[in-house]
Parts: sequence; structure tokens; C-alpha cells
Amino acid sequence: MNLLKYISPLSFTLILAACADESPLDIIEDDISEAEDRAEDQAYKDAERKDCKNGTNWDLTDEECCEKYYGYRCKEIEADKCYYGTSSYSDAWCCDNYGYRCSYVYSSSSAKSSSSYKYSSSSYVSEADKCYYGTSTKSNTYCCNNYGYRCEYVYSSSSVKTEVVEAHTSTGKTMKFTLTYYKQKSADWDGISAGGSYSDGDPTISFSIYFIASGGQTTSKSTGNLLSLQDQGSWSGSKTSTFDVPIGTQDIKVCPNVVDKDALSNDDMSSGYCYTKTNIGYLSDYKSVEQSDYNSTKYELEWEWYLY
Repeated sequence: MNLLKYISPLSFTLILAACADESPLDIIEDDISEAEDRAEDQAYKDAERKDCKNGTNWDLTDEECCEKYYGYRCKEIEADKCYYGTSSYSDAWCCDNYGYRCSYVYSSSSAKSSSSYKYSSSSYVSEADKCYYGTSTKSNTYCCNNYGYRCEYVYSSSSVKTEVVEAHTSTGKTMKFTLTYYKQKSADWDGISAGGSYSDGDPTISFSIYFIASGGQTTSKSTGNLLSLQDQGSWSGSKTSTFDVPIGTQDIKVCPNVVDKDALSNDDMSSGYCYTKTNIGYLSDYKSVEQSDYNSTKYELEWEWYLY
């Protein structure tokens, strides 16, 4: 049955008027309100993430920060468990990684135990420090060859110079490089956005990495494009690449490359700064090195890497 023939012209007019109660201005105001809510929510998440990273978040526990923001505060959790003896890992593991429970590992009175030196529960004890204090599970020869400590226990000849620290890698290593965070912080990358948009960029992100030997010889590598976004103002996650690290590497220099893709010509947004970590020979395996492009005014960028 066709119901329209039962509706009078006056009734039809009233129905149309009721449907038009929300004006175009009301619709625009609703869209602006929703955009403001989204921006406020993103700002809150960014602040919460930063506080988790810096250990200044009082609303989330370390466990919640660890689970919610890609591993921040995880080391602190496990270190505390080792300190209080509640870790599911062995005493030897806690001693090797955090310097706790060592007194349960070393029974000999001639060996240094955790009672003879203290570490903060939030710090990671490097293998170099453990070699220096005599708590490493590695041999004296290993400590001497890799860090220059314990050499007096290896060489008995007085003609051999001891305690000479080698700051470069003495064995082949592998680097695991991970991009973790990006955010556009300057408006109008496209140059045409009205009102100042902070999410109009189309960045492609890669890194140039230079392995520098003590003699100055340099080997360069590229991660290739780790991340490519379109009209997206922020990103966090994990994009990785691995490299062989030449023996004898003393310094590692990382240069971020951020290019805004464009239909006509790409715009190089890179800050032009590189970030160098020296004395690579001191780094223990899996010791994370966190870096960020803090010189850039156009974006925020964070990454980390470790050797093994």
C-alpha cells in the first residue's frame, strides 16, 4: 500500500521541517567538537606515554606502563623482583643482569658478593662493571680481552701492561635497530592545509648508520624505509632492521632521514643531525641504547638499538 497518498501537503511540510532542525552550522560545530576531543585524547596518551618512559607516571603502575606502552618500565619490574627474591628467573640470572642475589650464587669467601656493593633497582649492571668488581660469570681472560679488566689475573709477567681498556669491538657483533616512535610537530607540511594541520605529512623514515673504527675507517649501512605514512600525525610501535657490525668498531653514528612524499617533488624534512655512541667495546650484549632526534623542530623521532 502507498502510504504517501494518505499524507496531506501540510503534514508533509511539517515532516520536512522537523528533519531540518539540525542546521549546517550545528553539524560543523559537532565535527569541531569531535576533533577537539580526539586531539585532547591523543595529547593525554602522549603525555601518559612520556611519563611512563621517564618513570613519572603516578596513575599507572610499572606493570601497566610495560603492557600499555611497548615495554617501558619492564626492566624496573624484573629488577625489583630480583631484589626481593620473587623473580621467576634464577639467582644467577638476577646477579648477571641486575647485580642482585649474587650472594646466593657465590659461596666462596674470596668472591665478591652482592653484600659488598649495592646497585639501584632501576639500573642495569653492565658486564664491564661486573668484570671490574669481579662479579662477572665470564672468565678473567674474557674480561681482559673485552674490557681491559682482570688482566692482572691473566698475565703474570711484569712486562705485560695490564688494565688497558679496549673501547672497540674485538669480536664480530650484530646490531638490532628498532624505530619506536614518530610524531609531526610542525603544521602544514603540505603547505595548503587551512588552520594549521599537524597530520598532513606523508613521511618516509629511514636511517643511515656508520660504523667507525679507531683508525677512522668507516663502514656505512642503511635501514631502508622502516616506516611510510600518509596523512597521519603520529605513530608508535616497532620497525626493525639488523646489521653485521665490523670487528674493531669504536663509534656508531646514526643519522635519521625523514622525507615528506609529494606528487611533484619530495620535501626533505630531516634535521641534518647525527647521533654518535662512542666506546662501543664497553657495551655488553643486549644493552639497549635509546636515542632521539631532539634537534628537529618538525617532528619527534625515537629509536633504539643493541648489539649481540
